[in-house]
Amino acid sequence: MKPTTLLAAAALALLPSLPALAQDADHSWSKTYPLTGKPTLHLETSDASVDFHPCGDCHEIRIHVELIGQKLSDYRLDEGQAGDEVHFLFKELPHIGFHVTYHREQTQVTVETPAELTLEARTSDGHVTLTGLRGQLGLTTGDGNVTMDHVAGDLHLKSGDGHVRISEAEGAIDVQTSDASLEVDGLFHAVALHTSDGRVELNLRPGTKLTEASSIRTSDGSVAIHVPANFAADLDVHSSDGHVDCSLPITIDHFQSHGGESHDWHGRVNGGGVPLSIHTSDGNVKIDQL
Repeated sequence: MKPTTLLAAAALALLPSLPALAQDADHSWSKTYPLTGKPTLHLETSDASVDFHPCGDCHEIRIHVELIGQKLSDYRLDEGQAGDEVHFLFKELPHIGFHVTYHREQTQVTVETPAELTLEARTSDGHVTLTGLRGQLGLTTGDGNVTMDHVAGDLHLKSGDGHVRISEAEGAIDVQTSDASLEVDGLFHAVALHTSDGRVELNLRPGTKLTEASSIRTSDGSVAIHVPANFAADLDVHSSDGHVDCSLPITIDHFQSHGGESHDWHGRVNGGGVPLSIHTSDGNVKIDQL
C-alpha cells in the first residue's frame, strides 16, 4: 500500500473518535483546588444532583460535573478560590422558546473534600447526598430528597420539597422543611425539627444529653421519638388532633384536654432536664424507649 493511502486510511480511522472527544468536553468538567488549612466551600447549583463525601487524607477540594442529555454550554459556571475558601456556582441558563425535558437528562455534581470543613450549599432541584463530613454544615434545597449519613457538628438544613433522612449524626441539628417527612437518627445535644407537612421520626442514640432547649413541630403529621432509658428532659407536648402515648416513666406537672383528640401536657422524664417541646396540629405523638 502506498504511503498516501496509509495516511488516508489512518485519517479515516480517527474520524469516528472525534465526536466522542467533543462530546466528553461538552458533557463533563473537573477541577481540583489545593488547600493549606480547613476549607470553606460555597456551592450553588440549580438543576443537578449533588454528592458530597470525604477524600481521605487529601488537602484539596475536587469538583466533578457530569451531564447526560445536556451540555456545559446550557449552564452558567462560575468558580474560584481565595486561600482556603472555594466558591462554585453551576446554574442552568434560561431557555428561550419551546424546551422539552427528557427523563434521561440528568446532571451530577460530585464534591470530594477533607472530612472537616465549613459548607454552605444551595440546590434548587435535585437529590443531595452528604456522607462522612463534619463541621459547620449548611444546606438549603428547593426540590429533592436529602440523605445525610455519618455527619457531625452544627447541622443546618432547609428543604422545600423532598424526603429527608439523616442517620448516625452527632452534634446540634436544625432542620426546617415545607413539605417533607423527616427521619433523623443520632446523638445530639440540641434538636430543632420543623416541618409544615409530613411525619417526624427521631431516634436519639444512647449517650444523648440535651444541653439546649429543643423542639419538634409538624403542622400535618405524626411524631415518633425513640430515646434511651436514661434520657432526661422537661417535656411540653401538644396535639391538636391526635392522641399522645408515652411509655417512659414521667411525672406529670400539667395536663389539659380540650375535648376530642386535643391535648396539652407538661411533665418531667427521669427527673427532668432542658425543655423539649413537641407540637403537632394533626397527628399522634409517641414517645418510647429504644
